[in-house]
Amino acid sequence: MAGAPELYVNWINQHVGFNPRGQGHSDFLTARIVDDLRSRCSLFGEQFDSGSLKLLSNVGANVKRHMSPLVELDAEAGDEQEIDPNIDGVILRTRDAATMTTPLVIENKTIMTAHGKARTNRYNDARAYASHVHNTRPNTITAFTIVINTALSYRNPDAFARTAKASGVNKAADAQRTIELFKSMRLRNAPSDPPGRCEAVLILAIDYDGMNPTARLVTDSPAPEPSSPFSYHEFLRRLCELYQSRLINSPE
Repeated sequence: MAGAPELYVNWINQHVGFNPRGQGHSDFLTARIVDDLRSRCSLFGEQFDSGSLKLLSNVGANVKRHMSPLVELDAEAGDEQEIDPNIDGVILRTRDAATMTTPLVIENKTIMTAHGKARTNRYNDARAYASHVHNTRPNTITAFTIVINTALSYRNPDAFARTAKASGVNKAADAQRTIELFKSMRLRNAPSDPPGRCEAVLILAIDYDGMNPTARLVTDSPAPEPSSPFSYHEFLRRLCELYQSRLINSPE
């Protein structure tokens, strides 16, 4: 049965030329990850089925949506209150009309080309995201996914790229260095761990030229091995185990 990685690649091939900065592909990936977690994590699935859990897309951890394009995950406090930037997926748990918590959040990023600059920026994005959530919600599980394109050439879906003589030319080692950087991330196992770490990180390697419906999932090197903590299987396993343990040890 196809899981989120395979379905995501199928989505790409059905939306050739999509903007990797757009929200549509991120919403699709988030929803498929939640579907897989529901089917593979019994407690999570049971609570979703009972209605005590639900997925909200592109809202802040306070479950309010901010419309300003200037809101970022390392935003400073405003005059009246701190801005809570939007997160791709927020799992909301409701025990009663007055009690709402966010046990799990999911943020997705992509690196399609220009690895040298992008890898550092996206790595820092992950740390800023985790810090923002954990500084006010230390028990919330932060899941982070990074889609890394290993294609040697990629055409961005903007007007300049379509007319440029050369656009998105990459060396084979570029994606490998990017993947190795994210494999060096330290994961957060307990609420007492540093806030800038994510609890679970998925490295999703693909091969996509931006122009043709031939995108494919990369499962061999340089993609993480199946036993790696950054593989999809281990990503889901960590989310499930952490969700169950924190619910038992810190029932909010």
